[in-house]
Amino acid sequence: MKFFKVAALAAMVVSGSALAAPFHQYGEDSSLKIYQYGTSNNANALQSDAYHSTTEIKQRGSNHVADTGQGSDNSFIKLTQNGHGQTASIDQWGGSDSGVTVNQDGFRNNATVNQWSSRNSATTVNQDGHLNNATVNQSASSSQVYVTQVGAFNTANAAQH
Repeated sequence: MKFFKVAALAAMVVSGSALAAPFHQYGEDSSLKIYQYGTSNNANALQSDAYHSTTEIKQRGSNHVADTGQGSDNSFIKLTQNGHGQTASIDQWGGSDSGVTVNQDGFRNNATVNQWSSRNSATTVNQDGHLNNATVNQSASSSQVYVTQVGAFNTANAAQH
């Protein structure tokens, strides 16, 4: 099993911001985790040909972004970003029986999940409060989409083809 773990604490970074550089992981049963807790977060991850693999990104406070990827069957992406600038953008392509979960709490929310050619796959987006938005495209059969947005300017577009 390949395991790659990055932990960045903004208090420990000289510039006062945390940035997890783009990571690319290739291979089965892989696990890629990025945890960042503090100011100008950013993250970027990609797993390709990663059968039965997991990407997990948690960023707690400030200018989050994140962007992930993945491309294989039985893979899972979980992203949690808490308070301030959230954005996300999650892909998952060419894989069946895969899943995405997003969760973003409060302020600028956004999300955008695409799950192309991913049959029997699930998407969940929860966003709690403020400028919300979400967009889920899914081009697959027997797949599921759940979107929950609670307070402020909500918008949600979901499509299954």
